[in-house]
Amino acid sequence: MKNTQAVRQPEAPRIRQGDNRFPESPLISTRPLRYNVQLNQQLTSVQQADNYLSQVESQLLQLRYAANHGARRGELTQDAARSLSTLLNQRPQLSAGTVDRHLSVDPEQTAQVHFTLPAAQRLLQNDESETLIFSLAGPRREMVAVSFEAGATPRQDVMRLNQGLGRFGVHASVDKQQGLVFSVDEANWPQVSSQLSVRGEGKRFSGNEFTALLARPEPAVTDTLSQLAQQPGMIREFQGEVQQALEQLTQQRGQLYSHQDNVRRRINEMATQYQPEQALEHARALRTHLQNSHQDYAATARALGGQANLQQGTVSNLLR
Repeated sequence: MKNTQAVRQPEAPRIRQGDNRFPESPLISTRPLRYNVQLNQQLTSVQQADNYLSQVESQLLQLRYAANHGARRGELTQDAARSLSTLLNQRPQLSAGTVDRHLSVDPEQTAQVHFTLPAAQRLLQNDESETLIFSLAGPRREMVAVSFEAGATPRQDVMRLNQGLGRFGVHASVDKQQGLVFSVDEANWPQVSSQLSVRGEGKRFSGNEFTALLARPEPAVTDTLSQLAQQPGMIREFQGEVQQALEQLTQQRGQLYSHQDNVRRRINEMATQYQPEQALEHARALRTHLQNSHQDYAATARALGGQANLQQGTVSNLLR
């Protein structure tokens, strides 16, 4: 048996201070995947939102044109109205949850539904203390308890309310008129709007049974457009609303273009840019490394080829 001799790995060359031969971007080295994925998800969200808004804008313009100038006005109007209705009904799916009921877009968060509760003002009564049990029915009934203290300020009551209702994804706040308003992810809206109830101790709410809290969404532009799609013959009566919707679409698409440019700029900044002289210097450094290596070029080429079939973590561990 032939004696085998361990091959000593050559020491990595020391980099002098100020030597930028192989610059390392902190964004890539510390969070290589997370940062790219986050930006690419934002870019995808922007593209989905813009595509949806573009379709709504196109159908709305076609509906207005068909109703006012179409040669076969009745048939063209009905076709445009059906297409617009389909877009509005499938908004969450077609926009991947990026466009809300107001046709507004926030690429960094999911669409929200803002709503009120007819009995909400009882929650801000501060003359007596009381513990309320909120219930959200559904496949799995959930309940939370919220304790209100006598003499508490509206801000303190809202904080306690959010600590409890936050488990349902519901957020409460006080508007300019000192009234309670709420918001929830649109995906959770169907359940919250129909299955939220409360039981008290006979002060703010009955202690004998749960009282249904019938949530009412705030009026939105999609409500008006849906009504128009159902009654396209009333296009002239909706001229003002249609114009406002078109202006909203134009404004939101303009903001999306700006956001898209910002995301692309951030992605491009992550890439290492080399001047021609730098690229030549890197090539020469690689040639020198291969010439001085204990392994010949063929072995190095095979190793590089093998990396393509291995996971990144495996390669990293082998090279350490």
